[in-house]
Amino acid sequence: MTALIPKMGLLIQNDAAETIPPRSVVVVIAVETTASSATQEGITIHHVDQYGCDKPGNVMVTGASSIKPGKRGRAYFDPFLYVSIDPLTSDPTPGEEWGPVEGSWVITRGGTGFFAQGHSNNGGTPKRSMFLRTFVRAPVKKCGSSSSSSTSVSSGSGSNSQSSTSGSSGNSNPCNCVSVVTAVSCGPGGLSVTYGKAQGCCQ
Repeated sequence: MTALIPKMGLLIQNDAAETIPPRSVVVVIAVETTASSATQEGITIHHVDQYGCDKPGNVMVTGASSIKPGKRGRAYFDPFLYVSIDPLTSDPTPGEEWGPVEGSWVITRGGTGFFAQGHSNNGGTPKRSMFLRTFVRAPVKKCGSSSSSSTSVSSGSGSNSQSSTSGSSGNSNPCNCVSVVTAVSCGPGGLSVTYGKAQGCCQ
């Protein structure tokens, strides 16, 4: 199989306190454009850090080389990429969704935004697999609050409806969290729709 060679690369600078391993998920935290001079064109540098709920920037994947703290390298937006995976998990199956996790350079099973293509190349380090990347922005996450859920019940005719909400949420929440439909059922009272947290939300 021909190895993937990503093309959509950007110049990045590692602003983390540790070395970024090869094929890591990184988050853009700032963008710097240097001034041009008589002998040097200005350049744009994307400052990146490790994935975290307090860093809602765009997500990229680095290349095959490690990047030391304060040093520069390249990261990529290509839709098909090799991405480092959790070394303690089994290889992903085709179509399985994975995603970044808090405080990690790798993606893991059950996350959001990366769908397994069905090919792993784990003869070396780090352990990695091929994924279809379906988002460019970090998944919205909920931090510092408990989970919540709500259920809406609508009559078949649409003339009457009621809703109930259970659970609680804190107000120290810098990230917010999107609600998604988790279940739909039909009963004597009409259509019942249950909402919950999206994958990737903080627990």
